Amino acid sequence: MSRASFPAVLEAGNRPCIVETTVYRLNAVAVTSLMLDGFDPLLNFIGLSPDDTYITQHEVEDIVTVVHIRKEAEAWQHSTK
Repeated sequence: MSRASFPAVLEAGNRPCIVETTVYRLNAVAVTSLMLDGFDPLLNFIGLSPDDTYITQHEVEDIVTVVHIRKEAEAWQHSTK
């Protein structure tokens, strides 16, 4: 449904990162799988690891938010020369 990414700083180690947030609307099969099997099949389908990835399910059963934290954030940093 929507996607956003933005630069951030990790609390642990004060390191820069990129936070990617995506809101998905699931079909009926994916909702059933989520209810029966949890988040692992969804993460596998979208190609993300449970490490540094957080999923929240909303009151509307077919909408989930996936937040993934990428630690490579050099592209948005500016030089201080």
